[in-house]
Amino acid sequence: MHPVFFGMRNVYEETMNQASFKPMSKSRKSGFTLMELLVYIAIVGIVVIVAGQAFSNSTKMRVRTQSMLKASEVAENVATLLKTDIAQMGAKSSLETHVTNGSDDIFSDVKSLVFIDPENDTEANKDSSSFKFVPTNPSTAENLQKFIMRRVRYTSVGKYAAVEQITWSLDGKVLKRTCETLDGDGTDDCAPKGTSGDNLDSYTVEMATGVESFKILPAVPWHKDGVADDEDEYLVFPDATGEFRFVQRYDESDNILPLVVGEGGSSIMLKGFASNYTEANGGEVSTDSDKKRNEVYAFPNLNLDVGWKSFCQSHPIHLESNVVYELSFGVRAPVGSENAIKAFIPTKDHMAVGFRNKDGQKVAGINDFAFFPPADTSAKEIERKMRFSTNTNVDACIAFTFSFYSPAAAAVPIVFSNLRLRVAENASYKFDNSVTSVSEKYKKHVKAFQLTLKVTRDGEAGEATLVIPTPSNGPTD
Repeated sequence: MHPVFFGMRNVYEETMNQASFKPMSKSRKSGFTLMELLVYIAIVGIVVIVAGQAFSNSTKMRVRTQSMLKASEVAENVATLLKTDIAQMGAKSSLETHVTNGSDDIFSDVKSLVFIDPENDTEANKDSSSFKFVPTNPSTAENLQKFIMRRVRYTSVGKYAAVEQITWSLDGKVLKRTCETLDGDGTDDCAPKGTSGDNLDSYTVEMATGVESFKILPAVPWHKDGVADDEDEYLVFPDATGEFRFVQRYDESDNILPLVVGEGGSSIMLKGFASNYTEANGGEVSTDSDKKRNEVYAFPNLNLDVGWKSFCQSHPIHLESNVVYELSFGVRAPVGSENAIKAFIPTKDHMAVGFRNKDGQKVAGINDFAFFPPADTSAKEIERKMRFSTNTNVDACIAFTFSFYSPAAAAVPIVFSNLRLRVAENASYKFDNSVTSVSEKYKKHVKAFQLTLKVTRDGEAGEATLVIPTPSNGPTD
């Protein structure tokens, strides 16, 4: 054997002996086992179900949201139209000219039309309001069968045109509006005078469908102790006799000087006012510490020999929070001194009325009201009226303050008469869900309504709630 070949064989044999050589197995084919495939299918199924549910919920939410928005839009639009009708309720003006029948007083002609029943033979049943409720169920105000209101319509230049009656009615779940003319000329959307039956139906318009709740609450006028029995209940001061008395405040340390006060009654004279004019200096007192004033407190006409502080402590006036009060009185010079009162100079001389506590301090939140005496005899019967309210309950007394700089004005007596403090019955009210109606006698004092309208679309609800002022309801003067 050739020596080279022999050597190569030895090397091969030696290499094979040292190597740990194993024959190669067959290659494994790629793929999923049945178990892996089942797990994969389960996971994909769960993902599909979750995604489908999320998509379904999203779609439902979008549809619900659209339905709620649509229902709310319908409720708000209809409420706005109803607000316009309610706000126009009443006469708005008592005296009008240019009436078709030639009368100069339109109020006397349309009074029986624009108000519900102002001439009823029974005093308690006289209804000088311009609205009427017809409930579906008298025991609840959840839904109204009809809400009727009346108004005077004017032309674009403010002349009388017609008296109209607007009726909003709920027929099942359909809210409708009808307009009919009671006096004057009709319009395209308001039936002519005398229209009835099927002819009136042609002027009825469907305002909304799917109405779940149509509720209107009248603002309840203020009633003493929650019960309205008599107009005198609005009188806070004095009592039904109408008599009062003045008690002067005297405090030298504060330059409050005494004056002559007449006897109590329905009319009281004051005289002897302090003057801030000094002849020595040829003019007015210039130093604040030297300025003098007079002050009197008004109390019931009781025969009590006590000073203003004790009187105010024992007989204060209770003012309720958020109630509008009206203070009124007459002021004039005595007969024969009317011309002398013209010496009063508004920019200098000062008369004011306000409220003080038992310590003589001003009541926080109630400013004093300045007023002037009459400038001539024709003005002496004009009643001074001031309105105010407070945001907290207050016990205080009525006080008049005088500070004269004109010696002529200070020398003139002043007569006060018919001093009254009343609740302003046409300005003080509240909403009470437990009170769904107001008696005929007090409906004229209703100056606002609370409207709640609930509408559904595709099972979803939208609601509109409004407070609507009606300043023209009820004025009969």
